[in-house]
Amino acid sequence: MKKNPKKKQIVEAAARIIAEKGYESASIKEIATEAGLTAPGLIHYYFKSKEEILREVMRESRERYEEEFENPSLRPSSDLFGSEEYQAHVTERRDPDWYKLRYELFAQGLRDPALSHDVYQLLEVGREGIADVLDSTLIHLSEEERESLSAILLACFDGLALQKLLRPELDLEKTYALLETMIVDRFSPSK
Repeated sequence: MKKNPKKKQIVEAAARIIAEKGYESASIKEIATEAGLTAPGLIHYYFKSKEEILREVMRESRERYEEEFENPSLRPSSDLFGSEEYQAHVTERRDPDWYKLRYELFAQGLRDPALSHDVYQLLEVGREGIADVLDSTLIHLSEEERESLSAILLACFDGLALQKLLRPELDLEKTYALLETMIVDRFSPSK
């Protein structure tokens, strides 16, 4: 079934507003205006509540993240953190608003038990995607090492992105290069 374009427009607008203002401060009126709706009440034709919009934002975010990991042309080849083309894609895809939205979704999942499973699924997509990359780059890892390292890397990537948001002068390329060196040194087959 083809997705309703107006509904998609509302979800994309909500993601931008939530990333900018936070879920609690985002109003239906602002989301409607950002979506180009002539009357805020039209949102209720597509969604029953602001929480339903948030759940759809979470679902869309998870699906986009899954697509990134599933698309072979967007995955790193033999290097742990990928080629320059892959890094350019990641940098373009993960603009500050993308991370701001992620952090807001994390916060909502911590505050609202009904949303915690959605946030868990979002994190799980990232962890599984990283684990798949590890399978193709550090093929000698044990299952336990793979699981632990993928969780550590997910935390590192999210944490470094947060630091970059708060301290724009942070050189992520150098930071990622050091992280990659540490991992390769620790997990190289000769050790």
